[in-house]
Amino acid sequence: MNRRQFIEFTSLILAGGSLPLKAHSAEYQQQLFALGKNFIQQPVNIFTPAQRQLVRRLVEIIIPRTDTPGALDAKADHFIELTVAHYMNPQEREVFVSGLDGLQVGVLGAKSLDKSLKEKSLEEKSLEEQIVERLIQQLTELEERHSDAPWYQLGNRVGNGFDSSAPFICQLKELTVVGFFMSEVGATQVLRHNPMPGNFDGETPLATDQPSWARNRPGDYS
Repeated sequence: MNRRQFIEFTSLILAGGSLPLKAHSAEYQQQLFALGKNFIQQPVNIFTPAQRQLVRRLVEIIIPRTDTPGALDAKADHFIELTVAHYMNPQEREVFVSGLDGLQVGVLGAKSLDKSLKEKSLEEKSLEEQIVERLIQQLTELEERHSDAPWYQLGNRVGNGFDSSAPFICQLKELTVVGFFMSEVGATQVLRHNPMPGNFDGETPLATDQPSWARNRPGDYS
């Protein structure tokens, strides 16, 4: 996947639309800004119900809802499914889907999350807690296993070039963060959003408890 194309296309999250594979021209992108549907509202059905439920749990673990919105509030799970369906090449998609399946098997064996919850409905709360704890353990193990991946050398910063060899854990973390902070929820309720920006100041100090500023236009990486 071309990283520049990925960044350009994800800038359509709030104002853009579904993008045909052949639509790479700036003119077409401008038309989508003006006429297209909200990207995050587009339907997608590449994941199984069990995979979709697992992604919801994973993004909530990465950016949980606290006194500020979490990844689920920003529909980061849906953003991930859209990205896997439309912007990943077959090899990248295989890495991601295999990673999901590996987590599911590692947590519940061959059973799906849905089936397991139904079979143990009387213990749903405790079972859910056990699932989350096991997922956190699995994610930690994945991070340790892939700690020397080139992706980590990029400083986890979007815009430094996409590494198509990135392991599943890196794909998951990056897509969750991108989907969250490029959403209206992430940009306006977590980042500091200024709809009428003034002059650029590249040396404004931030206190340790201050979030970064949202982009003037969601998805603008210029």
